[in-house]
Amino acid sequence: MSKLVSDEYPWSKLLREYAMYCFVGIFNVTVFFLIYSYLYKMNLSETYPSGSAWAPAFVFSTWQSHFTHKLFTFESTSDYKKSLMTMFWIYSISLIITTTSQSYFADTLGYHHYYVWAADTTALGFISFLALRIYAFPLSDGRITRQERLENFKERRRA
Repeated sequence: MSKLVSDEYPWSKLLREYAMYCFVGIFNVTVFFLIYSYLYKMNLSETYPSGSAWAPAFVFSTWQSHFTHKLFTFESTSDYKKSLMTMFWIYSISLIITTTSQSYFADTLGYHHYYVWAADTTALGFISFLALRIYAFPLSDGRITRQERLENFKERRRA
């Protein structure tokens, strides 16, 4: 495991990256919420309507989050497939915890499912950020700025 903070990657950079993670996360969470709400209204399971809507929305949202965080949040040159699989492992742990929580608090105890959804989404945010930075997008894989990434994209389109 690489060191999280160093002279080349100070606390100020980590905090700016976390702020970008939160900003990009607003978009990701909005899409997640819309999918979850739609699936919840479809009533996929009579016994666990909240938990059954949470899981597929979470899986789609994980893929989308990887794309947007790789593109906008982490200045990483990590291999796409490798970082995607790592992200799925990280988020799979979150999926198990949050689906259980969603089912228990909303479907069993009767708390409003939107409150439980918000609590679950918020609770794992910073932990997920750290896990992604350390394992899915490690500094040891190299860094590329958003500007460099955009220029590389334009070059590939011209070729």
